[in-house]
Amino acid sequence: MLRVAAAASVVVCGVSLLTCALLLHQCRQQHDPVLPAPCRETGSVSRSEYMDGPLTPFSELSPAEVNSVLAFLSSNVSLELRDVRGASIKDTFVHLMEARVPPKQDVLRWLTGGGPPPKRVAKVILFRGSADPPVVEEHEVGPLPEPTYSRLVSSKLRRTVVPFSLRPFSKAEFMPIFRHLTPLVAREVGDLLEESYGARLGPGCKPRCLRLSFTPVSSAFLPPNTRAAWFWLAYDLEFYTLHPLDLQILVDTTALDAANWTVERIFYAEQFFDSLKDLADRYSAGTINVTRVAFPEEPVEELYSSLHLRGDPFPTDDKPPPLQVMPRGQRFKVEGSRVHYLKWSLTLRVSPSVGLQLYDVNFGGERVAYEVSLQEIAVLYAGRSPAASMLYFADSAGLFGTRMRGLLQGVDCPAYATYLDTRMFTSNDGGLARFPRALCIFEHNSQSPLRRHRAYGLSGAFYGGLVDTMLIVRTYISVINYDYVIDYIFRSSGAIEVRIGSTGYLATSFYLAGEERYGTRVHKHVTAGMHQHVFHIKADLDVAGTPNTFSTWDVGVENTTHTWSHDPAAIYAQTYISKNVRQRESEGCYNYNFKVPKYLLISGGKPTELGNRRSYRVIPQGMSPAMLPPLVGFESSVPWARCQVAVTRHHDDEATSSSIFAMWDARDPVVNFTRYLADNENIENEDLVTWVTLGTFHIPHTENLPNTATVGTHLALLLTPFNYFPQDPSIASRDAVRVSPLDSSRPLAGAVVQRYNTSVGMTCLPDMSLADEDLKANSTELFV
Repeated sequence: MLRVAAAASVVVCGVSLLTCALLLHQCRQQHDPVLPAPCRETGSVSRSEYMDGPLTPFSELSPAEVNSVLAFLSSNVSLELRDVRGASIKDTFVHLMEARVPPKQDVLRWLTGGGPPPKRVAKVILFRGSADPPVVEEHEVGPLPEPTYSRLVSSKLRRTVVPFSLRPFSKAEFMPIFRHLTPLVAREVGDLLEESYGARLGPGCKPRCLRLSFTPVSSAFLPPNTRAAWFWLAYDLEFYTLHPLDLQILVDTTALDAANWTVERIFYAEQFFDSLKDLADRYSAGTINVTRVAFPEEPVEELYSSLHLRGDPFPTDDKPPPLQVMPRGQRFKVEGSRVHYLKWSLTLRVSPSVGLQLYDVNFGGERVAYEVSLQEIAVLYAGRSPAASMLYFADSAGLFGTRMRGLLQGVDCPAYATYLDTRMFTSNDGGLARFPRALCIFEHNSQSPLRRHRAYGLSGAFYGGLVDTMLIVRTYISVINYDYVIDYIFRSSGAIEVRIGSTGYLATSFYLAGEERYGTRVHKHVTAGMHQHVFHIKADLDVAGTPNTFSTWDVGVENTTHTWSHDPAAIYAQTYISKNVRQRESEGCYNYNFKVPKYLLISGGKPTELGNRRSYRVIPQGMSPAMLPPLVGFESSVPWARCQVAVTRHHDDEATSSSIFAMWDARDPVVNFTRYLADNENIENEDLVTWVTLGTFHIPHTENLPNTATVGTHLALLLTPFNYFPQDPSIASRDAVRVSPLDSSRPLAGAVVQRYNTSVGMTCLPDMSLADEDLKANSTELFV
């Protein structure tokens, strides 16, 4: 599958064991021969403890639960269930198994101590290739740990029996590509490949090899109940998506037996052919144009597509970059799946289909969000060649949870972070598998104030400031050639941020005349197509309880006069606020309009003594309009992108805005987000869910080679308190600093620095150079 990454930078704030050891040694030499604690402490929670903690309604399936579900399903002889490790696409096997989160009200009663733990059940996606006709089914198996029933899930909002042609990718389907299609192409047109590209396909190709990849075709472009993909060739080099070639093959893959797959069309040298034999015959007859590209001969270290160090190295000395340290160890703790940080507490869950989800997010002991999670990533391309023009992806087909793994200390996350493994059951990973270093948790110092003020002059001089430190829960979703970094950020102000950045490799196509209309020529034979990245986020806020209201505070302009003016009749203009409660779901679909600025508020509880409703403000940062017209082609697979913000009434059956089938199901989406809005329910004083679409356009450029690292393209959703607290809750943070004159009547004659926390028991502060003593002697520079 061809993938892409929009450019963005990833925050790197690592610290190595060696460097910290050197810092510690220097601190001991310069300050104190014996220190009570080192400069660095790693996370105190083992990775197995996170997965093996007490089971809660949010916990993923334990190994014992997985085994009990498999045993129960296998006891049903009529299913003809096969072990995933030996199953083919013609068999029935479990493609995906995960815990189903219980109904929200049952969970809330348990959280508040008013009810028992909800029963645990498993959601099972069955590929039933042995059924007649073959289908994909969603089953519920429970209760756990000893199931007594298995039943087909019933829903009025989404399909739970899905045509087999719409199934997501699986390992069982990848193997026939290599066993049948690759040898077929090598056998039929091997001589053409050798002359055109100086390389071979299949076994025995070394040292010059080609590889076959494919781009799925959405059902919007196919007859009903058919499945097809455009297969395309590239050099098997680092990294292959930057080495595309111009042979593309449209294959009907509807048949369960790959031997019965049929080649429908071929695109080569800007010509179409009806079959591989047609191409081979016309090539042998010398009646067609032949592409000729030289196989790259330079060592991999010198390839434009590799990530080996090249060019003039910098810096010229061996000085390392700045580091962050935890002078007295980490200030958060992980207890099972529960994370505690200052006033925050939250529960982690990693779903194989949805990926990282945060549940029961509390600040100061009060729940502010029931769930915050990424729902879908869609990537929409443009291009001239057939495969390039079919590049429409809904990435949840790749199972987000299984794409989280392998974080590198000191680069992907700080070395001092706590790293957590996860465990999931999918057929692509051979059943129940462990995913090492799937996410990390760390406290980050932004080196920028969360708040500060300097009052100066001869009276009332003072300084107050608080550095912006935050807890970050981070994961990466790696899908073939791009990597998305997803940060969930928690600040001392009570604000939550979901921040998304991306890096990786471009999706490209062989350069053809006319391609520059759709992208940029980035290398001699390579075009990178323009594309749009669109992300959908779910924020189930519970503001002062579950009954919430969505309102917009719209900013307008009014004409007015001033009776005190020298010209009382003169017309002036000023802005004003129009407060509008949205009463129905049809009013909850919001598209950004620069001409009418708005505050988007989710409010709950009784009015405060000041008459304000306690609220959280929804701030999308990074929006782009959906460019595909509604109901045209692939657009029907991502209807949620039509609204930058949508607010719906909570229903347990509206758990996600997309599905693992969205890559193919444009004709009749398995999960159709428009149905969530169609009933137009009341959303005033109800349990509400906010859905936010973030997006960006990316026109590739040569600086995206070899890797798409470009600064400043992070997208973010901010959820910030608005009249929620009587004052800024960070005012209670002991990380704050205050500077006051020694004599309030003589502010320039010296000042005292009051550090409520950081000066107490500090172990080691490399090169901090604090100004506390200097200010006691002379405070002119601060207060003048």
